[in-house]
Amino acid sequence: MAVVISLGIAAVVVAFVAAPLFLLAGRPSEAGTKGPDPSDGLTDLLAEKETIYAAIQELDFDLKSGKLSAEDHEALRLRHEAQAAAVLKRIDELQGTTTAERSRSARREKQKA
Repeated sequence: MAVVISLGIAAVVVAFVAAPLFLLAGRPSEAGTKGPDPSDGLTDLLAEKETIYAAIQELDFDLKSGKLSAEDHEALRLRHEAQAAAVLKRIDELQGTTTAERSRSARREKQKA
């Protein structure tokens, strides 16, 4: 009797865990139907900018603590600064795009009113 009850409980648990897999199998993914969200890209770029800035600070600390030679520090810092400049340029482009889109939509709303 205990074996039958245990098997029944196990079957219910397996059905509960596996149900989302079977219920969502026929539906199209929401991520695939939507276009890329510009704010997601902007968030990623802002995080990348902070990472690069932290790497530059770490390079400066390593130079001061003697872990890094001046030549290596200069080469690595120039590389990180170039990466930071590229990221900042992409951030400006995205923010310019979103600002332009907002101003266009505001003009459209004004024209409708």
